[in-house]
Amino acid sequence: MSSNQTSAPDPIIGDTPGTPLPLLLEQWVEQLPTELDSIITTIAQAEGGVWVVGGAVRDALLGVETEDIDLAVSLDPLRMLELFPNAISTGIQYGTLTLRGADGGFYEATTLRTESMYEDGRRPEIVDFGTSLRGDLERRDFTFNAMAVDVRRRLLHDPYNGLRDLEQGRVKAVGQAYQRLAEDGLRILRAYRFLDRGEAGVWQFDHELAEALKQHRTMLSGVTNERIWMEWKKILHGRHAAEVVERMARDEVLDRFLPGQWRAQTHRFFAQRHPLAAGITGAERFALLLCENSSIEVANTLKNLKLSKKERQEIELIHRRFGRVPGHTKADLRVFRAVMQERSVSHLHLETVLRESGLNTGKMDDASTQYLEKTLEELIHLAPLRAGAEPLVDGHWIMQRTGLAKGIALGRLKSWLHRLQIERDLGTEEEVEDVLCSLIWNQDDHANWPKVEF
Repeated sequence: MSSNQTSAPDPIIGDTPGTPLPLLLEQWVEQLPTELDSIITTIAQAEGGVWVVGGAVRDALLGVETEDIDLAVSLDPLRMLELFPNAISTGIQYGTLTLRGADGGFYEATTLRTESMYEDGRRPEIVDFGTSLRGDLERRDFTFNAMAVDVRRRLLHDPYNGLRDLEQGRVKAVGQAYQRLAEDGLRILRAYRFLDRGEAGVWQFDHELAEALKQHRTMLSGVTNERIWMEWKKILHGRHAAEVVERMARDEVLDRFLPGQWRAQTHRFFAQRHPLAAGITGAERFALLLCENSSIEVANTLKNLKLSKKERQEIELIHRRFGRVPGHTKADLRVFRAVMQERSVSHLHLETVLRESGLNTGKMDDASTQYLEKTLEELIHLAPLRAGAEPLVDGHWIMQRTGLAKGIALGRLKSWLHRLQIERDLGTEEEVEDVLCSLIWNQDDHANWPKVEF
């Protein structure tokens, strides 16, 4: 976005001093969408102030790509609706609208405001709209989220030294740490999430925030489980999740939303630092954290945290498979790969981690790490299936050749044939038909027929 792209008037200036943009921010501003310039122009022509704020500024300074660009504006919500009649009233009672850009982008714009009386530990009871940029930044959680960029003037407004804290790798609250946490208990989890800076490593809390997190962790009790899960999920997906979770355990924060469902043994977290654990998913990390719990305990934990059905099923399945390893024959490996697909390698890695870390799932077999290494090597060199992993024949094909009617037996026979197709690497319908002719399917209990499973 060029500064001289338009001759429109500049927006009003903020009431806190600005400094020239650092190089990273200057480069980032130059690449902002053209449609955003049009939005800024419209607000400026209405004698309003507008600044890019929050996570977009923070990520730009870190050299991290961001998807969302949020704006703070001096105009009240009703005036903004007059200027942008197609805006979405995302949270108009709190001064927030979602503006539609001419090229299809969306920008959340919130009127400058002050807040007070957080009786539910999340939303303020009193919201006062105003024109003070400094006052608006004061209500934000952490210093590196309390910066604003004046795009037209190329100025950074940073009244709480967020840039300095970014440069020093420090997570620090705006103002009094206790007050910021009291306004929304979820900020406790957000603080831990911000410790994980990916390639930049693990940051540290400033002393006041570190003490507030430990002393006031009970504030999490007032946060809904749905919101806790959304933040906890982000922590689990972080590059340094092991170190962050270990810190949370040490500060007794995990006990606030995983009560009685886990035992904080240090080796769990060391296990996640194992070299082979580097590529595991957030779901696998959560299952690993709960590896010594029963299936019922795991199910209850996930249900209490309000995970979606799909998320619960994924983690429960990972948990159930702990302790299982495939046989070393090509048939065993083919079925294992067909079932596990892209998770086949990570599963073997997890099993290696479990064994080398001394973790006991209660159902661990006697397979050694050497066996797992050999299995992984054989899996890597296993040739692709000639016909792929999908079944060569369907239920209609089987009905024509067996006379079976639709029902459980037909489904089980289809699964049996599919398994044999994978085990023997069958490549044609004719080969499947030859196998079908060799099966004594009409003289056996279908409940005992093999399935495609691991």
